[in-house]
Amino acid sequence: MAKEKIVIVGIGEIADVATDYFQRDSDYEVCAYAAERAYIDKKLPDRVLAGCPVVDVETLTESYPPKQYKLFVAMAYGKLNHDRRNMYLKLKGKGYSFVSYISSRAYISSNVSIGENCFILEDNVIQRNVSIGNNVFLWSGNHIGHRTTIHNHVFLSSHVAISGFCVIGESCFLGINSALGDCVNVAENCFIGGGVALMHDTKPGDLYRVPALKPEKLGTKLVFGFK
Repeated sequence: MAKEKIVIVGIGEIADVATDYFQRDSDYEVCAYAAERAYIDKKLPDRVLAGCPVVDVETLTESYPPKQYKLFVAMAYGKLNHDRRNMYLKLKGKGYSFVSYISSRAYISSNVSIGENCFILEDNVIQRNVSIGNNVFLWSGNHIGHRTTIHNHVFLSSHVAISGFCVIGESCFLGINSALGDCVNVAENCFIGGGVALMHDTKPGDLYRVPALKPEKLGTKLVFGFK
């Protein structure tokens, strides 16, 4: 059975990663890439990536019209996800539909809703009655507890543990090994850094980071007794 052809928006590392997952583990085939003209001229002047053409996003409707092609916006969390958000909304306004990638090795329980332009990698556990909005990226190995809601344009790094009945507002970022206790409400535009264990609600735009630690003066040789 022929795979449906899609256009990936983005020509950076996230686009490379997305291409690999789509080609190996989906019903989609990447046929082209798109990015802003000035960025293409700077990064890929030959306008070819992975053997596919790279076209200007400014004229995408002419070369890959929305009635014939679906898109996937493969961008990271620049400007706290607002770069990816703005591109997604811009192209949605031009009439495009978007595909999601959900790994065959993710566990998706019952009554789970997942929006468009989502990127859900391997070893994610998404429990029952979870709601995930549009343009949400879940990197590898996260736990999303029952009846949690993740709003649009969120990015979760790896090994994030979210308990049940949580709410994560739009455009939030949660770093590696961060955790939310039960019923925590994270407001929009929050940054929860790696290793942060959050047990209370936040206000919009809050930023939480674990302080950088200086190495102890004793050193490991003295503490652990090796030479």
